Parts: sequence; structure tokens; C-alpha cells
Amino acid sequence: MQQTLQAMKPPPNLKIDEWADLHRRLSPESSAEPGLWSTDRAAYQRGMMQAISDPRIENIVFMTGAQIGKTEIINNSIGYYVSQDPSPMLVVQPTLELAKMWSSDRLSPMLRDTPILKNLVKDPRSRDSGNTLYQKQFPGGYIAIVGANSPSGLAARPIRCVFLDEVDRYPSSAGSEGDPIELSKARTKTFTYNRKIVMVSTPTNKGASRIESAFEESDKRFYYVPCPDCEHEQKLIWSNVNWEKDKPETACYVCEECGSAWDDAKRYRAIKKGNWIATEDFNGTAGFHINGIYSSWTPLAEAVKGFLVAKKMPDTLRVFVNTYLAETFEDQGERVDDYAVAERAEP
Repeated sequence: MQQTLQAMKPPPNLKIDEWADLHRRLSPESSAEPGLWSTDRAAYQRGMMQAISDPRIENIVFMTGAQIGKTEIINNSIGYYVSQDPSPMLVVQPTLELAKMWSSDRLSPMLRDTPILKNLVKDPRSRDSGNTLYQKQFPGGYIAIVGANSPSGLAARPIRCVFLDEVDRYPSSAGSEGDPIELSKARTKTFTYNRKIVMVSTPTNKGASRIESAFEESDKRFYYVPCPDCEHEQKLIWSNVNWEKDKPETACYVCEECGSAWDDAKRYRAIKKGNWIATEDFNGTAGFHINGIYSSWTPLAEAVKGFLVAKKMPDTLRVFVNTYLAETFEDQGERVDDYAVAERAEP
């Protein structure tokens, strides 16, 4: 009787970050630090996960650099919904091949190694498991995994939570069916009161970036950290990373207010005390922008070495700007002066 009552108890009311700290296990083949998950390892992730948990927020946009942990935020969210709030979910990767890789390399290890999830998704070797590479079934819902280039994968099915990963790598159209993002969003129409649409990407080119466009329409949240010396809160920007000429090992971050120099340890401590601040009014979409300077896994000396190599050629500089600074890249070619053109206009 006691076991029956225990089974009937509702799950504890947790946010995604709380669920991850309590239950999530990182797998050895998908993490350099396998074992217990700790959101404090990259404190900025807490506010990002809490936005997905927030019932008032329907659309969430992450415009980020690499090594920020955005894929793990998606994984934590999926794990949370599987165990705490079962729902039909859709994960869209840029291509079917990348969808296959994510499913086998990231999702399957999480389902295997996180104890609370292990018995909810059946073994794919079982005939009636409903568990394949592209679909994982569990009590109360399923995870559909598709490529943005695959119209059939985006066919009509009811979806509550949509996770759109690396949207700047999506094709402009899923075959002849149209924009894959709009096709994915259309699947959530029956969940008007509790749907979630999460868009994630490193940006690409200025004027052609889906994630930048989505971020510009959000409340534009930036992560501000207090200086360990003067407590002035500030965004971390590349122009405040200093080093001696040809000595990237001397790299440090310089406070914009008092000029104190932060080594990596000081920078990590400052980031743990940071908080997200919206710079525009909330309009239904929470937008987060964060660059590689905040990463707990990339020392500044390594970032400076990468920059010194990257700046020699436009193509490599583009990669640095997109994946580390989380900014769109604009070719430095000949530009047309808008005002000069306007002055020459005739009736």
C-alpha cells in the first residue's frame, strides 16, 4: 500500500536547472567532465534554463558562442520534460545526418546514464519499445528528432516543445515545403497555453543570420558580472581583453570602471556572481546573448592565441567572430554610403 501511494505522488515542482543539479549525469563520451551536473560550473546557464521553465515565456532565443553549453541546456530541458512534465517534443538539427549524430552521441548517453531517465525510455532493442534513432517514446510523450532539410520529418504532428538547434545552418526551405522554422512552429498550434519554442545558434553573416534577427525581436538579455575589486557590473567584451604583444599567455580581462586586471580565476569568480539583465521591454520572447569570454572551459590565453591566428585571414576571422564573440560577421569590402546615394536622388 505504501509503495502504491509513493508511486501516485506527483513529481516535485522543480525548475530545469534544479532538476539538472539533482538528477543529471554527464556521460564520458559526450563530456570532458563526466559525472554529476553542476549549474554553478557555468552560472550563466541557470537563468537560461529558468527562462524555459517560466510559464510566462513562450519563445526563448540563445545567441551564443561555442563552448557555452547551449547543447547541454537543450539536453537538460528534454530530460526535465521526460521525467517531470511529459510532453511531445521536436528537436530540429540542420541536417538529417546531424540529427542522427545528436541522437546517438548526446541524447542516448544522457538517457542511459541519468538514473531518473533510464527506465522511462525503453531499450531500443525491444520490439515494442517505440525507441528508434529518430523517435524516443516515453509515458506521456515522445521526442521526434529531424533534420531541417527533411520535409517529411516536419510533417504534421502535435508538438508542445520545439528545440531548434543551430538555426543559422538551416536551409532556407525544407525541400519545397517552406521555412523549416515556421513549419516547426506550426506543429505547436494545439498547445496555445503552454508551448515552448527554443531557438539556439551561433550567428553567421550580418543581414543573413536567423538567430540575430530573432534576438533583435526579443528583450535582449546580457549577462552582467561585478568587478571583484570595485563591484561595477559590466558585460564582458573583447576590447577589454588585454595582453602583451606576442605574449598571449599574459592575457587578462580589464575592468572598464577601475582598470583592475582579472586573471582566469578572478574572471570565473566574477561570472559566478553575475546576473542576466534585459535591455528591452519583455514582449513574449526572452533573448540571451553570451560570448566565449564567459566560458568556464576556455582560458583567455587560449582565446587570444586563436584570435592572433584567425585575424590573418577573413575566413578564419569570420569563424572567430561567429563562434567566440557570438557576433555576426560583415565583410570589409567596398560599401555604399546611404546618405551619398540619397543626396543624388532625382524626382
